[in-house]
Amino acid sequence: MIPYSSILLEIAIPVFLMLGMERFAVYYFLRTPRQIEWVRKHSWLHPNAISRARYPMGFVSVLLLYKGYPHLCFLFFTFWMITDITDGDIARKCDLHTEEGATIDPLSDKLMYAPMLVYLAWYGVLNPLLVGLFLIFDITGQVSRRFITVKSANLFGKAKTFMVVVLLIVVGLEWIYSPLPFLARAIYPLLAICTGLAFCSTFFKVIPNYWYANILSLLNLVCGLAGCLVVLNGGPAVYALGLVFLGQFLDLFDGRAAERWGSTPKGEIFDDVADGTSFGLTVGLIIMVTFSKLWVGLLIGGVYLIAVIYRLIRFVVEKRKEGVLGGVSTFAGLPSPAGALMAGTTCVLIPYQLVCGLLVVTTSLLMVSRVPYPHFGRAVLPKIPKIVRVLVLGAFLFMLALGVRRDHYLAPLLIAFTAAAIYLISPLMGKMSHKTT
Repeated sequence: MIPYSSILLEIAIPVFLMLGMERFAVYYFLRTPRQIEWVRKHSWLHPNAISRARYPMGFVSVLLLYKGYPHLCFLFFTFWMITDITDGDIARKCDLHTEEGATIDPLSDKLMYAPMLVYLAWYGVLNPLLVGLFLIFDITGQVSRRFITVKSANLFGKAKTFMVVVLLIVVGLEWIYSPLPFLARAIYPLLAICTGLAFCSTFFKVIPNYWYANILSLLNLVCGLAGCLVVLNGGPAVYALGLVFLGQFLDLFDGRAAERWGSTPKGEIFDDVADGTSFGLTVGLIIMVTFSKLWVGLLIGGVYLIAVIYRLIRFVVEKRKEGVLGGVSTFAGLPSPAGALMAGTTCVLIPYQLVCGLLVVTTSLLMVSRVPYPHFGRAVLPKIPKIVRVLVLGAFLFMLALGVRRDHYLAPLLIAFTAAAIYLISPLMGKMSHKTT
């Protein structure tokens, strides 16, 4: 019997209270210029001072766990990881960014979670090989800050830190309330994800900045080609869709990378080739094998693929004609990543071929339409509170890791399908709300 009430009372409520009080304090005490100036004058509230205060706390957390106080260890560790959010907000709102802070903040994070990872690997809870690889990548990335210009954490580094916290939360709950089989199954996949993110974080630090966007596009292309091979070799369509989803995650950042650090002359075309492969060809093949009659699958899959290619070419041509540099905040027609998510999850989830066909054709028509859709990364995400984004992403990645471990993907697929469907009808919802007001 899973002790839900104990987890709620002993872990969930205290953690949310700590997080809520921290968010309230940051909001309440950094509202006015006078309050901001007061914070700036007190050195113990400087972001660098908070980061340095975290240095020994990972070792203290291990000591608490070793001495037999797992509940206290969990809450103590969580409190100090929450301060990582605090110092970032203080640095932004009080304009206290420093070059030193860009180095010591990620170092303090590493000193928080590295002792715990080593102890858990020594204890046998975590795979020692993966922990060793993770720490090698992590230490290499930290040392590289002595030789590189950009010292702050990149997107992969931030994602890595977040996923390590999720991993340690899962391990902590399993440690305290064991046995929790549904959590235990997610530990290895989560650690593997953390190790991969640690590698990407380090790799992207030591290559020229203008290659960031191209490498993300290359990885997206690899995901698309791998997805095609999975389908052509008769593998489960959900595996190919998982590779498409990974490609979408990479595609979310390549545009931003190009805007921030530049790209090569053919970078935009390369990005479109990658998108066409992942979101067009791979999903088109998934659609093709969904239907029992090959000619029906070829017809509907072909319609979808043509819509994606037309959508990508039209976007580039019109963007160049209008002289638009960089990204846009609104698309004319459903973006191809959203179309791929909608069509792909439809074919994997829904067993009725008529319904699948109707939804795929509708998705294809929306991609070639002029219906305005907001850019998810630029227009939608910024409007969602950061804490909501973090909690939703953590829950989704946990369920995804659990699905990988159990080879059962219903929960993450339902979430992805629901998100895609909401985005699909979002222009209609916007018009209705506009008429109401």
